[in-house]
Amino acid sequence: MTTWKEISPFTGADIDEDAPANAVGTGSVAGLGVGPMGEPGVHPRKKKKKETLIDGRTKAYRQHRERLERARLKRLEDRKSRGKFVESIVSDMSEMSYGVGSGGSVRPQVDMANIQSAKSPLQKLRDFDKGRVGGPKIFKDKGGKQQYYRMKKPGTMTVMNVPERELKKYEKMGYKVVE
Repeated sequence: MTTWKEISPFTGADIDEDAPANAVGTGSVAGLGVGPMGEPGVHPRKKKKKETLIDGRTKAYRQHRERLERARLKRLEDRKSRGKFVESIVSDMSEMSYGVGSGGSVRPQVDMANIQSAKSPLQKLRDFDKGRVGGPKIFKDKGGKQQYYRMKKPGTMTVMNVPERELKKYEKMGYKVVE
């Protein structure tokens, strides 16, 4: 097998490699050398922008100040002379909420009779079922007041209130009625 050597065309001597094969000075390896990936632990800072001071003596500032003043005057005039359309909407809103000619001074009063005569959720269900035509009843009243029994399981500290219809179920699970 033949080995090849690099020879300089100018001198005829063997060429020795000057740079190592893994040069890092160009910044091509992260964390080594220089460049955008930089030295390890070095964070190049951004240049701070200098704050430009406003000089009131310049022509540019005088023009800027005139523009600001014109804009301020325009805003004030717009606020003073609101369009008829906007005024009509505002007046309609006040009439809708408080009645004609109230001018916002009279506020509506709450009718306390309706609050005191409010129906309970149970009564609302009963009335709803009465109003339905045909079909089975949705709300079934199980006969008014139920009797509850205090029950406790031996070896536990908890005492439960159990309705009469579930008494047998809990007795099978080992609960006993406590007086």
